[in-house]
Amino acid sequence: MKQLLFSLLGAGTLLTGCQSDNEAAAEKLQQVATAAANSPEAKAREAAWRIATTTPPQLAADKPLDLRPALEQLLPQDGYLQLVSVKATGAAQPAILLLPILWRPIKGNYPPMAPGYRLPFEAVLKWKPMGYAPGEKIPAAMALDGPWEPDTLNTFSLREPEVTVPGQAGTAPILLKPGQAVTVRGVAYAYATPPAAGQAPRLVLYPYRNPLGPPDSRKMVYLPL
Repeated sequence: MKQLLFSLLGAGTLLTGCQSDNEAAAEKLQQVATAAANSPEAKAREAAWRIATTTPPQLAADKPLDLRPALEQLLPQDGYLQLVSVKATGAAQPAILLLPILWRPIKGNYPPMAPGYRLPFEAVLKWKPMGYAPGEKIPAAMALDGPWEPDTLNTFSLREPEVTVPGQAGTAPILLKPGQAVTVRGVAYAYATPPAAGQAPRLVLYPYRNPLGPPDSRKMVYLPL
């Protein structure tokens, strides 16, 4: 009987010791987690997420943006589509936009998005046939593709009317004849830039000409506010 009692007391002491060790380990882990959460790196990451996910302010409606620089980036560099005119069709729409792949932070767990704006527009475009040899037959009409729908990053391009584009099958194409002007509507995208000393507020356009390239301030297209 005494042996059984001593055995039980010994087991109780062992369990108490294990519990104390577990509590100490849990407390240590809690201290480490608290220290990590309060570290400069954690605070910087938290601040980055807060900035990246805060919807930018509504822009003044009485000061429409000059969207010509944006539309010029949406046109083919070859020059066969010419921009006759462009105007905003409404106020810029505040939004949180994904950043191009190489514009995103290289640090882990940092936000891949930034505050920006959807920019609805109406533009008049004209097709100027180019690249045809003397005497070569110019097509009677070409189909125009572009950034018609919200949340797409398409640019303007021409194709043979018979050629279908994935995702656009069944949609009546916009046909352009040589020298003909056509009015189109679409959406462009720009990011809000943080305030900088000595610089007026401005937006930076999505890099339509080089979406897979690294950020290069010399090639970025800015839209003054």
